Amino acid sequence: MSSILEYASRPEFTVTVSIGILYLLLQFIFREDGPYPDFPLIGKAPKDWFYTKTRKRWDNEALDILEEGTAKLNGRPFQVLSNFGPSIVLAKEFANEIRSDPRLSFRGFIERQGMVQYPGLDFLHTGLEGDIIQDTVRKNLTQALGGMTESLSKECASVVDESLPAAKDKDWKHTKFIMGATNIAARLSALVFLGERLCHSQEWIEISIRFTVVMMRAQERLRTWPVFTRHVVHWFLPEMIYLRKLVRDSKKIIEPELTARRAARGDVKKPQDSLSWLDDVRGDRSFDVVCGQLFLTVAAIHTTSSVITATMYDLISNAEYIPLLREEIIRVYNEDGGWEKTSLYKLKLMDSSMKESQRLNILGPNMMNRYAEDDVTLSDGTLIRKGCHITIPTLHMRDKEIFGSNADDFDGYRFLRMRELPGQENKWQFVSTSPEFLSFGHGKHACPGRFFASNEIKIALIHLLMKYDWDIVGEKPKSAAKARFVPDPETLVAYRSRIPEIDI
Repeated sequence: MSSILEYASRPEFTVTVSIGILYLLLQFIFREDGPYPDFPLIGKAPKDWFYTKTRKRWDNEALDILEEGTAKLNGRPFQVLSNFGPSIVLAKEFANEIRSDPRLSFRGFIERQGMVQYPGLDFLHTGLEGDIIQDTVRKNLTQALGGMTESLSKECASVVDESLPAAKDKDWKHTKFIMGATNIAARLSALVFLGERLCHSQEWIEISIRFTVVMMRAQERLRTWPVFTRHVVHWFLPEMIYLRKLVRDSKKIIEPELTARRAARGDVKKPQDSLSWLDDVRGDRSFDVVCGQLFLTVAAIHTTSSVITATMYDLISNAEYIPLLREEIIRVYNEDGGWEKTSLYKLKLMDSSMKESQRLNILGPNMMNRYAEDDVTLSDGTLIRKGCHITIPTLHMRDKEIFGSNADDFDGYRFLRMRELPGQENKWQFVSTSPEFLSFGHGKHACPGRFFASNEIKIALIHLLMKYDWDIVGEKPKSAAKARFVPDPETLVAYRSRIPEIDI
């Protein structure tokens, strides 16, 4: 006993105990963000004991890390570490296997990664409640799209004229294109989400454009804090404070409109927009309709504007496609005598060009993110333990075995040719998903708003291509990020007005 007491009084014992306590404390602090057992970690920075550098590497080197893991493991699962925490990376061959497995939850992924428990971010949780958003988009919005082409085109004409004022002398002008694309996406989305009055509310348009960027910055900043401190820290972070202000401002704009519509039920024709649809679909269930609108806004505006921007960059850089697309637009418009329900579907070269641009300008290095709500054993015997995240990379979207020897080049006819193959007509449309093409995800949780986004983008391209000539300013426009397409807000393109051959 005396020998134990004697040892306990030595300095080395104190140091050993202190190190042990520190180790346990650090394990507690970083337990949510540390790597999983049983899967090799790819992309670990040297001498990075707390994985700080490793997580930062993902921001700029995600594609390189995924390529390294795929090559080293030859299709077997591995894990990566980002600011979101660890994710187990599965080969694309598992896409159909996990696509609708109820144990692998997309909602669980959003709730954990989005940190929806903190005020300001809790609207994300509301948006996932009871499939109300999914049902509204699938059953109401998608079915109503055929009758919206005319009104969307009219609104697009207005916002394009405002964003790209025509020069009377037809001289070339320069513009930061992403700004105009974002205004187009915001206005068209607001028309369908909130109706004509709020569509023209400059206050709402500014909030809707700003909201996603502020949310992402708030999440990024909050993730830099240890998990156990976030319940306190979020109250004092400037980004979180500003995000909560935007939520309050949104409610001040939308709630009076919603209240007025509820009071007028039966007296006036119900507006055909998601504000009314959400209110109907929720029924007697408790659901914050304003938070549902914010969820739709986050999902719609910046992804749609990025696709418009990427497609225009590719068309401007491959200008031989612009007259071909104009010919297709004119032909379909004249054949249909204007814009009919099926007119946009008939723009098959445009559809192919959009999908080709989306293939080359991926919005994320990985898709099909899921959270395991139970232990899951995959067909190859891999055990995914409860509480783990899984994902599938998008590397194969430039695979020469799938897309041909010119897979690194823009080919606007690529998917048009693939649709002409027997049995392939539906597989390679812009809105179609498959294990080979994951831009919208795949399976039960594939983006339900992709049909609306497709129509928005096509209408925007019609107006942009028919009303203006385009040219590059300096070098070919590039992404502002390496791992995914992020429009550089400073990129300039040149435009000049032209007289369209049809009345749009």
